[in-house]
Amino acid sequence: MKKNVSFSLLGLILLLAVGIAASSVYYQYTYSDLQTKYEVSNETLYKTMGDYQEKEQILDDTLQNLSISEKREDVLGEKYEVVETEKVGLQTDLTKANAELVSLHKKHDALQRDYDSLDRKYGTLEMEKRVLEGEVSDLEKEVDDLKDDVKELEKQLLNVST
Repeated sequence: MKKNVSFSLLGLILLLAVGIAASSVYYQYTYSDLQTKYEVSNETLYKTMGDYQEKEQILDDTLQNLSISEKREDVLGEKYEVVETEKVGLQTDLTKANAELVSLHKKHDALQRDYDSLDRKYGTLEMEKRVLEGEVSDLEKEVDDLKDDVKELEKQLLNVST
């Protein structure tokens, strides 16, 4: 019985040793699998964190660009309002200038008509002046002739009286 117990105990020890060895091998494979999964998950986590940080940086840059764009938009909006106000003022000035130009053209046309009329009158008066100067010249000659005739007659009278 003692031998039987020893064999049983030896069998039990062997069985326990095989069980421990089997469980050790099982846990070794399981640990290796878990280690591999952990490493893959850890790499995925670091890659995801890197992607997240890149996207966060891109978003920060985009947000900064948007902020700059908003500032530029505000500045351009203010400049647009100033330019629009100036445009309205210039359009008003242009309208006034065009109205003044039309008025000046009308005055110019009226003055041109007056000038043409006066120029025609001047031409007519100039012709009348020449005619009158011719008549004056003729009359002066006639007066000179008459004076000569008078002198001649006076001489004849003096001769007749002496």
